[in-house]
Amino acid sequence: MDIRFDVFNLIFRDALLRALLVNHANRIDSGHASERAAAGMCYVALRWADNDGARAAEGSQLLTAQAHMPRHRSDDHVYLDVVLERLRAALPVGAASDSFTIRCRESSQEVMDSGAGTIFKTTTFEIAPASPQRAGRILLDLPSWTGRAEALAAGVTTPRGLVAAGPGSPSLN
Repeated sequence: MDIRFDVFNLIFRDALLRALLVNHANRIDSGHASERAAAGMCYVALRWADNDGARAAEGSQLLTAQAHMPRHRSDDHVYLDVVLERLRAALPVGAASDSFTIRCRESSQEVMDSGAGTIFKTTTFEIAPASPQRAGRILLDLPSWTGRAEALAAGVTTPRGLVAAGPGSPSLN
């Protein structure tokens, strides 16, 4: 399972975030053309890194998302908060899935200048694979099988010696 691919698919489901990711791809393809930023193009940039923190779960990743908008529209910077809120809504923050858990670590409060014609805000997420214990715990939570007598009555056969017919037979549960 690739955590990055699964998380990207969650983000890509949101139409606004998808359009902003496409804008970023177009910006990269055009060579970071500053005239496009000046024309009013907003975008979202995603950066991945291994989580090397002391308390980091094995295999966990850090996803840093930057929401950018043209510097000349800095009066509308609340739009950056809206974009980052949409991103938090797209990701199941705090909810454990079967594949991974996501925790929002930090968000910038202040608007920063990229030096490339845009201003931006940042949010960082910690994404960790679900622990193997979680999968094992699901199996441990299964109720024990009590249908031995019913199985024998239904014609289920077992090798001789493993299941005795009497009430003092050992349980395989």
